[in-house]
Amino acid sequence: MNITKIVEEELGQELQKAGFQLANEEKGVWTYERVKNGVKQVITVITSRYSSKKIKVLFDTNAYGQNTKEFYNFVPEEDVKNREFWGYKNEEELRNILREFRRLIVTYGFDFLETISKPTTDAVPTEEMERYLYLNHQKLYEEYSEQLHTQEKSVEEVIEIIYQVIEQNGDEPFENVKDLLIGLTALYGHTICWGDKGNWAWKGKVQRCWLTDILGTDEQTPLLSFVFSAWDSWREDRRRGDTLFYIYRTTLVYYYRMHPEEKEKRSK
Repeated sequence: MNITKIVEEELGQELQKAGFQLANEEKGVWTYERVKNGVKQVITVITSRYSSKKIKVLFDTNAYGQNTKEFYNFVPEEDVKNREFWGYKNEEELRNILREFRRLIVTYGFDFLETISKPTTDAVPTEEMERYLYLNHQKLYEEYSEQLHTQEKSVEEVIEIIYQVIEQNGDEPFENVKDLLIGLTALYGHTICWGDKGNWAWKGKVQRCWLTDILGTDEQTPLLSFVFSAWDSWREDRRRGDTLFYIYRTTLVYYYRMHPEEKEKRSK
C-alpha cells in the first residue's frame, strides 16, 4: 500500500487548492506548508511511532508563542474531542479516515490556522531588540550589574535578583519595560557564562542574538525570548517559572562532565 500516494490523493490535492505545498516527506510524516500574510502555516499528517497504522494531523504556525495543536484542541464534534490517533486496517479504512481529515480541515482547520497565526502576547522580541542586545550586551551587563549590586553575588543569587526585578515590574505595560528586560538579559547572559566563558553570536537566519559555547560547552540559547517569557508569565498569572535557573543548571551538568575536578573543588 503506497501511503504517500493515498495521502496525496485524499488530502494533499485539497490542501494544494488552499495554497499548501508538500514541503517535506519522510517515513510516516507528510508536511504541507503555506505562507499567508507573512505567517507560515503548517499542516502535518503523521503516523504513530508505535504503530504505522495509526495516523493524525498536527496544526502549527510560526506566530510567536503558539504551540502545536490537534483536532481535539479545537473541533467541537463529540466523536473527535477524545481522539488522538485514528487507526485503520486496510486501504479503504485509511482513505475514509483521510476523507474525514479533509472534511475537518475544511470545516474547522483552515479557520483555526488563522486563529493561531497571531502572537499569543505583545512581549515579542523584535529583530531590532535582538540586534541591540547583540551590539550592546557588554555595556548593558556592566550597567545593570552596578545598578543591581550583583558584582559579589553567586550566579543563582543574581538569577534570583533578576526574577525579583521582573516581578516588581509585572504590572507595567510591555512598552515601558522592554528596555529593562533587554538589560536584564545582558546581565543574565554574562552571569551564567561567568563573565566571559561564552560567545555572543548573531544568527542571521533567525535574526536573533544567541549565547553560544556557554562555559565552554556545546550549550547555546536565544536568551531574550526566555527573559521576555519569564516577565510575560508573571504578568499574566503571577507564575514564576524556573527556566532561567534550569538553563544554567543544565549547562553546569555538561561543564562538570568536562571538568570533574572543578566539581570536587566546589563541593569542598
